Amino acid sequence: MDWNALGREAVQLLSEYLRIDTTNPPGNEDRATTFLSRILSEEGIDCQVYESAPGRSNLYARLEGDGSKRPVVLLSHSDVVPADSAYWTVDPFGGVVRDGYVWGRGALDMKNMGIAELVVFLALHRNRFPLKRDVIFLVTADEEAGGSAGARWITHNRPELVSDAEFLINESGKGRLENGKAVYSIDITEKSPCWIRLVARGEPGHGSRPKPHSAVNRLIRALNAIMKFTPPVKVTDAAACYFEGIAHLQKDGYRKRFERIRESVRDRGFLADLLRNQHHAAMLRNTISITMLQGSDKINIIPQAATAELDCRLLPGERPEDFVRELKRVVDDDRIEMETILNFGNSSSPFDSLLVDAVREVVSRYHADVEVVPNMLSGFTDSHYFRDLGIHCYGFMPFLLVDDDLRRIHGNDERISVENMERGPRMLYEVIEKLCG
Repeated sequence: MDWNALGREAVQLLSEYLRIDTTNPPGNEDRATTFLSRILSEEGIDCQVYESAPGRSNLYARLEGDGSKRPVVLLSHSDVVPADSAYWTVDPFGGVVRDGYVWGRGALDMKNMGIAELVVFLALHRNRFPLKRDVIFLVTADEEAGGSAGARWITHNRPELVSDAEFLINESGKGRLENGKAVYSIDITEKSPCWIRLVARGEPGHGSRPKPHSAVNRLIRALNAIMKFTPPVKVTDAAACYFEGIAHLQKDGYRKRFERIRESVRDRGFLADLLRNQHHAAMLRNTISITMLQGSDKINIIPQAATAELDCRLLPGERPEDFVRELKRVVDDDRIEMETILNFGNSSSPFDSLLVDAVREVVSRYHADVEVVPNMLSGFTDSHYFRDLGIHCYGFMPFLLVDDDLRRIHGNDERISVENMERGPRMLYEVIEKLCG
């Protein structure tokens, strides 16, 4: 197989895919399914497009194996978050290839993975690889807004498309360098969202006559109390597994600390140092981010209501009703209404699995000294919908990324290196070859 040619094809396809504006809202993912279905059709691969709402569609294709093993799903989402071109050095929807990178909104989240999975799917078809598992290529809409028009719609309306699958590969887990060593994380579980809307009400009036207990003032006092609140540290089984997995990569003084993380966090000095790492901090406590505020739409009007929305992420096993009850105690104001606008639970997938074994074997071919460790994602993906069907879902992206690029996810000048896009599909193909051969 000519992987140099396939690598170049992956770069070209990603550039084209990034030019398709699927900003959510509104999504317009039918643009993506039109693009992808054309490629599949030209290769003689049947695919189906399922419209969940006008302009919102999901794509499904399957390569059949001999049925001796259960299928594997290659999952991606086609929508992307908004991009403000005023803060970019390139057109976020230009698909620019320069300086050794492919630039554009979705280059890391997650059109890169969608194209890597597409190239693997095409290569399996072209090569007539003797599959023991069916391989399902699934591209969903609406992940960035919770998945109701995408993964949720598929699993609720057409579960038979994927319910026979054993494994699913999705976004997030990736390679990075830790103390000079390549470490690939595989997400086995995720924190759960608990998005909350706060509404404060008060007497409206003219801005020239201040009201101490106006809706805006009441809301600000509530948010100030929330900002001062620090959720307690809790070491879940998934977090303990992660810290134990990377313990031997730490400097001497921290190796035993990471191995015994539940005991170590009782040391305030160690804990303070550990929490300086945002990733570690997010794995050890529920988090709260104030992300949206709305008051009056005119400067000289005191509004009758003011609202704020909080992006809260809960550790596995946490109950949203308990968390909201705690926030109400913190705010201590009966006139602040709290509404949970998004929440779902999240189970875990076993780290001891054939898929993880395949990843471990493949990445060791590309890095002389590499680690594969379990991870708990501090955000969430569409995987939880498929875990509810009993499928073992894993976040694994075959890319080795540096911190400067990782910071660009959902930020400005999002990009992925040409080297990653040329190498990633080959690594993923070898994982599927191992898993399905």
